[in-house]
Amino acid sequence: MHRFVRSVAAGIAVTFAGTVWVSLPSEAQQSREEGELTVTAVRGGLHFLVMPTAGNLAVSVGPDGAFVIDDQFAPMVPRIQAAVAKLTDQPVRYVLNTHWHSDHAGGNAGFGRAGATLVAHENVRARLATEQESRFFKVKVPPAPAEALPVITFSRSMAFHVNGDTVRIEHIPNAHTDGDAVYYFERADVLHTGDVFVRYGYPFIDLDSGGSLAGMIAGLDRLMQIAGPDTVVIPGHGPLATRDDIRQFRDRLAEAQKRVRKLIAEGKGLEEVIAARPLADFDAEWGRSFIRNDQFVATIYRSETGA
Repeated sequence: MHRFVRSVAAGIAVTFAGTVWVSLPSEAQQSREEGELTVTAVRGGLHFLVMPTAGNLAVSVGPDGAFVIDDQFAPMVPRIQAAVAKLTDQPVRYVLNTHWHSDHAGGNAGFGRAGATLVAHENVRARLATEQESRFFKVKVPPAPAEALPVITFSRSMAFHVNGDTVRIEHIPNAHTDGDAVYYFERADVLHTGDVFVRYGYPFIDLDSGGSLAGMIAGLDRLMQIAGPDTVVIPGHGPLATRDDIRQFRDRLAEAQKRVRKLIAEGKGLEEVIAARPLADFDAEWGRSFIRNDQFVATIYRSETGA
């Protein structure tokens, strides 16, 4: 299975070009519709849908209908619907969100109007229903329309029994946001992590939405408990992965946390910590991210100090 994951990953290019996915105005979201929507069969009736400028989708198809995880930006809904229609003649019965950001939940209203039942963690509904503010991106996010709000929510965990599989859903507290959920298909042995695990470089941790570096690391520890040696991992962004990829990402975050904590313990303020460039050697692997090195160091500092 590792050979399968590597071969698929090699054919998928992921670029961000400065994507601001917390909240894009409608005209900016429309520009994100450009690019190829790639559909790859995984196993057990599961498919991996990739749009380079948005979050990764998982689609389960079978006699119970289509079961979709995440729905990208609003303008992508017709293309996603068309892609699903090529996989099954059954309707999209459920759309589940990994968190509230518009590159993962921006299509909720379109799918809700089309009759799909929307499901997410209770904090996703709360954030979609109220105005949000991102200090990182310097934007305010207006409330979503009623048809975009999840109608089924959960606090810790739940399960779906669809298309011959059991899907275990678990809340990962205060990681990328405060509403992160991960989805594990038991029979297929496929795990969708949302943005708790990503593969584009320096990760975005949304502190304004309750995210934290400590929560990310704890969440990755939990993902490694869920995943086995042959589990196919669908990250929130980037190519298919394995449990070992999660471990490497987790260890790198832990090392970053250790280095910044040391500077904080020495009494250095934010500007001094940034100037010390504690993660300079990370740039070779993570420097392609739309998050810059100094921004990620600042995120760690704020996450650790509450500043």
